[in-house]
Amino acid sequence: MSVPEGKRTESKLEVQTKAKELALYTVTVCGNEKVFPKRDRWVITNRIVSTALTIMEEVDTANDIYVSTKGDFELRRNSQTIALASTAKLLGLIELAYLKYGIEENRMLFWTQLIFDTRELIKKWRQKDKERYCSIE
Repeated sequence: MSVPEGKRTESKLEVQTKAKELALYTVTVCGNEKVFPKRDRWVITNRIVSTALTIMEEVDTANDIYVSTKGDFELRRNSQTIALASTAKLLGLIELAYLKYGIEENRMLFWTQLIFDTRELIKKWRQKDKERYCSIE
């Protein structure tokens, strides 16, 4: 028997799964010569891929930190903040790529949705952590 859609909650690993999906899709798109010509791929794709990988790495890092002290919470929060800020950076970079290379609209819609989904999951995670660890000293 399935859980009604309105009563479902995100899996603890959903943010990691989404960040990995975003990184994989980004690497795939940026490696496609039909999307990014080889002659000037290095101009922007390296930064796009690096930013997507940063999101994935910081989500993984934050998830690996077991919070038992205020310092642990701050370390975890810092990684979450970097991941969140990197989603905004990635949106700006792919918008630039869209303007420069005329990336297909459907591809851009899918890509930006992946970023927004990842961003929202990180925000929810940060909020839950804030509530959960507010009394840690």
